[in-house]
Amino acid sequence: MVTVKPGQWVTSTAGRDQGTHYLVIAVENERTLYVADGLRRSVASPKRKNVRHVWVHDAVHEGLASQLRAGKKLQDSDVRTALMELMRKEEEVG
Repeated sequence: MVTVKPGQWVTSTAGRDQGTHYLVIAVENERTLYVADGLRRSVASPKRKNVRHVWVHDAVHEGLASQLRAGKKLQDSDVRTALMELMRKEEEVG
């Protein structure tokens, strides 16, 4: 079973949002995640996704993850910025 953490980058592999990149906002249990991208899915209304329907990337945005652990309120702009940083790093490495 894949372990997913808040602040981790995932990509949807099933559903109408297939191919959309998200950051994990919360983990309900080992099978259910809440994800947001800061555009179509806001932090206030995250999408509920089955872990089997996402591709889990190794990248975790530590700044966002620490804010989530501390219980701080996130803004959609924080999520968009963090997601863009992770995607940019992946492009540089790949």
